[in-house]
Amino acid sequence: MIHYGHGTWGMAVLFRLKGSVIPKALVWSVPCALLTIGLHIFLRDTMVEAMGAAGAEGIDTIWSGYNFILGFLIVFRSNQAYSRFWESVSLTHKIRGQWTNAYSSLLAFCSPDPAKKEAVNHFREYLLRLMSLLHCYALHQVCELADDRLEVVDLSGLSPDTVEFLHSCESSDRAETVMLWIEKLIVESDRNKLFEVAPPVLTRAFAELSAGMVNMCELRKITEVPFPYSQFLSYMMVLQWLASPVVASQLISKWWWAGAAIWLLSTSYWTLFYIAQEIDMPFGEDSNDLPVELLQHQFNENLLHLSSARSYVLPDFVSAVSVKRTTAMSMTRQTLRASRLQTSFPKLKKALEQQLEREEMAEEALELERSGQWHWQSHPRRTQQVPEEPQEPLEDTEDEEVGIEPTADPVFVSAQGIKTVVGPRALEAASRRGITLQDPVGLEVLQEILMEAVDGSCEPEDVVALVAAAAESEVSTSSRSDELSLNELMRRLKDLSAKVQTSSASLSQEEFEVPWHMKVKERSESLNQLIHALSGTLRRPPVRWDV
Repeated sequence: MIHYGHGTWGMAVLFRLKGSVIPKALVWSVPCALLTIGLHIFLRDTMVEAMGAAGAEGIDTIWSGYNFILGFLIVFRSNQAYSRFWESVSLTHKIRGQWTNAYSSLLAFCSPDPAKKEAVNHFREYLLRLMSLLHCYALHQVCELADDRLEVVDLSGLSPDTVEFLHSCESSDRAETVMLWIEKLIVESDRNKLFEVAPPVLTRAFAELSAGMVNMCELRKITEVPFPYSQFLSYMMVLQWLASPVVASQLISKWWWAGAAIWLLSTSYWTLFYIAQEIDMPFGEDSNDLPVELLQHQFNENLLHLSSARSYVLPDFVSAVSVKRTTAMSMTRQTLRASRLQTSFPKLKKALEQQLEREEMAEEALELERSGQWHWQSHPRRTQQVPEEPQEPLEDTEDEEVGIEPTADPVFVSAQGIKTVVGPRALEAASRRGITLQDPVGLEVLQEILMEAVDGSCEPEDVVALVAAAAESEVSTSSRSDELSLNELMRRLKDLSAKVQTSSASLSQEEFEVPWHMKVKERSESLNQLIHALSGTLRRPPVRWDV
């Protein structure tokens, strides 16, 4: 399928040949116009004498009626082809959305019980391959490709007998067979207690799978136009091409006007005719057809993304940090930014003005930090204390509650993903002390921040020992770093974790006797908990925050 732009004046597509049907139409219209000019110059008088003065009477009426019928049939065919094309696009994306939704739902339903981890992983890998195979066979049923090989996720885990059985099936039965396997896999997994969800909720996955299969059957009806209609229209087009030069040379007195009129009429008819043929069957190999290979590749990439652990594991969220809420966000590929609400309600307007003042203070601090002049004592909240008046809570019956939209801080998102160095819990604890991620601070301050971040998941003596080990890890045994930044601490803790995981055979006896290594070796589990807490990826039980 061709992606194009119209340009500033909408004329950027005029001279693009790839995917255009105008060259094919000119193959018919240019000879027709030349034939019209030749007949008009050399044979017009002869033909008038042969037919007589009244011989051409009424021919214009007959020819106008014929062109009207032909134009109606061509426009009808083009409209049908256009409708079929977009119906194919809609059904294809519906199938992908429904099967992707079913796959993601089944991943979310899986049990997090460590005792069932191996069985759950087997189910996820098996389901991943069956879903990829199902989408591939669904496209096979509708596509018309010379090389119909489509990529699927690695099927080496399937037995050779299974692959041979699929190849022995008819092409129209393979998708239904794979669908039956998926349903059977879900039933057996539910029998083995791999899902922790109520049965009515589990049936939603079956509903999405079956809805996708129904849409696939709807997609099968997008076949060629009935042969008699297509054949008769082609006959009328050829007859019009043969008769137009003769009629135009008799009805139009000027040869140049006759040639131009026939060229314009013939080009229009043949262009519409070829447009209908081009988009009538959108699952082929033409430039204007749907990219079948790309559709299968994108579906596989979507499945692989959802099957990664980072996708189906719920990320950490600290409600005490995100105390500001928003009801509408304007988003681009790079940024998520809150919009400001203009309101005439006095209480809302006052709240928005206070929020805007806080944002301006934050922007001022950000500019100071970028220029290298930032210090916690020069923070606007330190130098300019703005007393906040207590806000009266709005009752449910007040009209001012309608349309509340406090602004939220900007969140920067990369198209390749979000890279978080320090999690929200540690970041909030540092910001309350006026510390940024790059500010070197004492080890006692870092220990206090980490105590708040771990929230009891590590013993206090382990936190103290690991912070001390990080300070000693990259200096000689006779000295140590008394100040570290949060970013530097995070990097050193990750390095310690990597060194501890190194096998004993690759470490010398001297390395084992280093004091910081002995501290870390005895607290490897606490080290991992500390890294997860500092990065904001530690899973904790729900905590009630009084904010």
